Amino acid sequence: MIDRTPLLSFHAVTRHYRGNRVAAVNGINLDVFRGEIVALIGESGSGKTSLLRLAAGLESPDGGEILLDGHVVAGETIAREVPPESRQLGLVFQDGALFPHLTVQRNVDYGLVVKDKKARADRVGACLELVGLAGKEKRFPHELSGGERQRLALARALAPEPKLLLLDEPFSHLDPALRRKLREEIRDILQRLGQTALLVTHDPEDALAIASRVVIIDRGNLMQTGTPAEVYRYPADQYCAERFGPANRVVDHASGEVTWKRPEDARWIPCDVANEGDPVIVESVREMGAIYEVRVAPGTQPGESWLCFLKDASGLHPGDHGRVAWRGTPERVAWKS
Repeated sequence: MIDRTPLLSFHAVTRHYRGNRVAAVNGINLDVFRGEIVALIGESGSGKTSLLRLAAGLESPDGGEILLDGHVVAGETIAREVPPESRQLGLVFQDGALFPHLTVQRNVDYGLVVKDKKARADRVGACLELVGLAGKEKRFPHELSGGERQRLALARALAPEPKLLLLDEPFSHLDPALRRKLREEIRDILQRLGQTALLVTHDPEDALAIASRVVIIDRGNLMQTGTPAEVYRYPADQYCAERFGPANRVVDHASGEVTWKRPEDARWIPCDVANEGDPVIVESVREMGAIYEVRVAPGTQPGESWLCFLKDASGLHPGDHGRVAWRGTPERVAWKS
């Protein structure tokens, strides 16, 4: 359950690096609410990792302020920043950053400040049980699989019961099958705990699969924020659209409004069936397993090319004429008899 009270807030935060004319973070305003899993996504160098490092206290803002749990932890209004170790944060890095000379149990125990030995042992056991590593307490990180090492890094980050969990590209070095399995496990764990988390990723599937809200960053600017469905279906512009795969630029010939349509939303309509959608000419047809990739040239937008994913296009060939309409934008149809 998401509480609409901000746990982490960026107020007009900026960050410049020496030698770069463009700000890494350019006046960003963003709230992360309690219980929310927010994914920051953008190209390399977009500023998403800088934003996470600012939240962690690993870097300092050049302008604006950062609030955690309603208190300013960095910015122009306080004389001394709150150090990372005092922010009650959990950190999970790309490589896990585990201590190779410590056992699984001691890695998790490392960040605990509880003095009572039984309480510490109980907390370690609960965290290992949570991530599916119970029974592997005496192993060392090199004796674990890649997925197990990331689950151990998560257990270590969660052990002190942080207010906010920060994850920096936690799945990037895993193979696709393990990546998919692990992110589903981590999403379920975070949702079960009601843990607030900020995730940095360049992978659209990570963002769509895990996040309750997605924030798209470009050259230090916040371009769009919304639920996974919103940013996928209603991208603000081409940059936002292309973060999540191919998208077609569609111009309404009556209003001139530009929207971005996904290839799977295309419907092919033979010319002799209905006057719906836009007239097109087939440029190419390629069978891709369960679907066909069909590229068409719309007659209403000279110079444009649309990519369509169709279930059955075995009868289509380059040069064929037809019409393409888009699901979700119903038009008045004149059916032909």
